Amino acid sequence: MRNILFDLYGTLADIRTDEASPSFWERLRERGAAFTREEYLARCREEEKCLPNGGEIDLLRVFSALTGYSGEKLSEFARFFREASLLRLKLFPYAIELLTALHAAGAHLYLFSNAQACFTREELRILGLQHRFDGILLSSEAGVKKPSAAFFEYGFRQFGLTAGECIYVGNDLADDVGGAHGVGMRCLYLQTEQSGNYPDPPAPDFRAQDLKDALKILTALL
Repeated sequence: MRNILFDLYGTLADIRTDEASPSFWERLRERGAAFTREEYLARCREEEKCLPNGGEIDLLRVFSALTGYSGEKLSEFARFFREASLLRLKLFPYAIELLTALHAAGAHLYLFSNAQACFTREELRILGLQHRFDGILLSSEAGVKKPSAAFFEYGFRQFGLTAGECIYVGNDLADDVGGAHGVGMRCLYLQTEQSGNYPDPPAPDFRAQDLKDALKILTALL
């Protein structure tokens, strides 16, 4: 096993956003946004109606429909939307040390994450992670999301991987553990503040207390 696939938010990075507060929407209005939160959510629902089961919308399409923007102006608006809603974004302790040590040990590292590329590509740069992976798969670019098997299979095809040669590392029992098991892949689970609670969750193959503990487990599997 030489291929290690990581989730991002809640696993390697701690993030908090607020898209519901009046102050956030006031900042958008000051920026020139002429749509309300209700209109934004309604447009998201409309986009989701057009998707197959397990599909993922691309928020750039939502922002384009609501603002009429395109090109760089659209990308700038998306970045502002995210920055205005962001309360916290930082790596969990030992994240860089974990990735550095695994790479030095000969592992191939990939990021498979439910995420909007218009937000996350920039946040990977901010976090210093943009060059840490052999491949990056984001759900908005794939058009499908975890726990759908189609998401993982899309990434396997893109990067020439097979499930039996990979292990997934994530913090969500349904999306990460359940999703990985759905394609025949093992999963190492980390419980963090962003982990969901489920009545009958799948059992992970491995559990780590934190990223330092995860390194010990993953190193032993290489």
